[in-house]
Amino acid sequence: MRVIGPILLLLTLFSIVIIPRFGDKEPPQPISGEISLRESGEYSAANSAGRLLTPGADVPDPVEISPEVVLLTDPAPFVENPAILMAVRDVEAVEQGAPELAGLIYLLHRWRVGFEVPAAREAPRASEIAETSQLLRGTRLRMVLTLIENPQPRNLAENSSGLTKIWEVFGSDSDGHLHRVDFIRKPKNLPRGADVVLEGDFLRLYRYRTLAGMDAMVPQWVAETLEPYQSPFVRKGNQLLPLWVIGILAVGTLLLLLMIQHRGPRPSSPRRRRS
Repeated sequence: MRVIGPILLLLTLFSIVIIPRFGDKEPPQPISGEISLRESGEYSAANSAGRLLTPGADVPDPVEISPEVVLLTDPAPFVENPAILMAVRDVEAVEQGAPELAGLIYLLHRWRVGFEVPAAREAPRASEIAETSQLLRGTRLRMVLTLIENPQPRNLAENSSGLTKIWEVFGSDSDGHLHRVDFIRKPKNLPRGADVVLEGDFLRLYRYRTLAGMDAMVPQWVAETLEPYQSPFVRKGNQLLPLWVIGILAVGTLLLLLMIQHRGPRPSSPRRRRS
């Protein structure tokens, strides 16, 4: 009993304290294959009506990938200029022109210098964004996306922010609508299929022609980075339940053995003979 008791107690403490620390250390595994995307300038000027792209639709081909890594220069001071965002176009921009590129650089520069803006609020649905795009332009919003591809690098021309390369990725929201995100800093371990938190500035409705020959558009966002998302309802409160059950059973068994040891066999009393 003196040997079994301490062993059970040590096993219980090991199961409750040590094992949970190694339970969530496994990094996410990347998913093989990519859905590749890129901008396309082949549009029909006669067809100005766009539609929100869903994951089942065609997506553009991959952007140009450059393995070069260039040190960033110090950015110029950020100066607010609402006229830059007011000039940005949505579905009427058959091709991304100078106003759209200027708006992208403007929001990237605002992110890089850390310029303070009103706190991010929950993003509306994609259909509501399409209806109020001009009012939302430059507004900081928050949403959860599921990546449909690995982040792709894009090269930038010389600009005031000093950025030479940014990252681009497409993801789907809870309604199945696609969103395009351009961001500065690529985090680690964000494979295709990962859920991420987007806190970004709305730029415009990005429009192009799908491989099936249909006009499509997705909301385009500008952000500093993307953070992994963990649902508060997944494995919350129950992940340690099996270990606690094992611990309770082990402690109960130990107490039972100790009680049996101290109690010992009862002495038998002699029976009296009847006269």
